[in-house]
Order: sequence, then C-alpha cells, then structure tokens
Amino acid sequence: MIFSTSKNSLRRELRRKVKEFLSDGGEIKQYPHGETGEPADKPRARSVFVSPSPLKTRTYVNDVVASLDRRKRKTPIRPPQKPVASPKKKVIYDDFGEPIREIWVDSVD
Repeated sequence: MIFSTSKNSLRRELRRKVKEFLSDGGEIKQYPHGETGEPADKPRARSVFVSPSPLKTRTYVNDVVASLDRRKRKTPIRPPQKPVASPKKKVIYDDFGEPIREIWVDSVD
C-alpha cells in the first residue's frame, strides 16, 4: 500500500527526529565541503553503481529492426495512383449572375 505524504510533513518529521536526537545527547558533526569520510590510507571502495560482472557485448538492433519492418510489409510499396477524373457539375449563369442550368463536364475550368 502506498501512502503519499507531503514534503512539508516529511520536513516536520525530520525536524522532530533531529530535535529528539539532539535532546537525547546526540551530536551532529560538520565537515568542510569536499571532505570524505573514507580513510586516506586505504584504497577507495568500489562504487555502488559498478557491477562486479564483466561488461557484456552489445547487440546492435538496426539490422533486426530492419528485418522486422520488411516482414511487416508483405505487399510491395506502390506509388500512389492518380485519382480517376469523374465528371463535375458546372452551373451556367446569365449576364445578371442568375443560374440558368447545370451541365456535366469532364474537367472544371
């Protein structure tokens, strides 16, 4: 179950715990910026993010993706065909702009 808490409530809880720690005799040590807590006379420990296993070879997927795309396209790609011209209706107007009749033509001018 996930409980969502606000940042303010987390801050209040942290302040309360710090005050409780200090009131029980605890002490907070402050170190200069950049100083480490690791001993200087011993070698540094490996980072947590470094895996102890050797590096694995990488598989490039460009060829695999290209072959998958070819399989998806079973039919060859054809260029788009021009639409067949169908007759269009054209309105003939008189000198005053009133429609007189309609005619069917192969192409509209």
